[in-house]
Amino acid sequence: MGEIALFGDINVDVLMAIPRYPGPGEDAMATQITLQPGGSVANTAIVLAKLGAQTRMISRIGDDRWAEIALQPLIDSGVDVTHVTRDPIETTGLIFIPVVIDGERTMFSYRGANLQKSVAEIERGIFTDVSLLHISAYNFLVSPQREATWRAVELAAETGVGLTMDVGVEPAVHAKSDLENILPGLSILVIGFEEAQLLINAKTPQDAVKEFLDKGVQLVGLKLGRDGCIIASQSERFILPGFEVDTVDTTGAGDAFCSGLIYAMLKDMSLSAGGMLANTLGALATTVWGGGPVLPGREEVLEFLSKRLEEFNEVEKKMWAREVIEVLSSAAV
Repeated sequence: MGEIALFGDINVDVLMAIPRYPGPGEDAMATQITLQPGGSVANTAIVLAKLGAQTRMISRIGDDRWAEIALQPLIDSGVDVTHVTRDPIETTGLIFIPVVIDGERTMFSYRGANLQKSVAEIERGIFTDVSLLHISAYNFLVSPQREATWRAVELAAETGVGLTMDVGVEPAVHAKSDLENILPGLSILVIGFEEAQLLINAKTPQDAVKEFLDKGVQLVGLKLGRDGCIIASQSERFILPGFEVDTVDTTGAGDAFCSGLIYAMLKDMSLSAGGMLANTLGALATTVWGGGPVLPGREEVLEFLSKRLEEFNEVEKKMWAREVIEVLSSAAV
């Protein structure tokens, strides 16, 4: 299994637990506050590393007090940060995330130095021994990060590296042209139904999956929140219900889900087992406060599925869970 290169934002997340969102001019009194590393792709890199994959980040941070808070947990998780550069002017990305009592969060983002990653920093050597390049669709919103991302995509294609992408709401609205152009080259597309509606005007989840496959995407992971997901390729399609867990905070759940599909592809797992791994990681991510280093990895998945194995009534679900357990257990040896 080759390494995974991940190109996207590295931020510091400031999470604040609040009882409700305030109205205009009102105050929201936080009952808890935490500072930790964040960024969609950075979260995915950490979870992949926790699963046992070799990962390398492509990003840019500031030369400030926030930089070490953002970077050190990646290093501690085993992520290669050789290609994370420092910006002498712009600050490290900073995101304020109020979280209400049902676990739903809203983000107020300053992306800072992330946006200054330039084409000159994207060298062919980044892709030595790399199997997949994972990118965030947010990369296409602002230059020069946009041009740097297209350069990375070009080099990945030239060197035979597969391409995966995670799509959020903002790029689905404001970077449609870039996303439409990149779809035919994707090995994996991870997207929520809301984003699919915005990007391709999909009427139903099934319609969204079909259209993305028709556009050339090899594997679609359509997130349906608490309802689970649809995992589909040209030859197979599975609707997997979500797991019932005690949700604390949804930060990083989609990033963890994404890690599951990427890892499953690299390990040649079945489509159904890959979907179960992704669903498990996404569900477990909602049971912890924040993202980054607290997100689940191999041990948490093994414990969760081992306990749930006998609860599955369907033979197929037992088979999928056993495949996930077997792959993760063998990787730990």
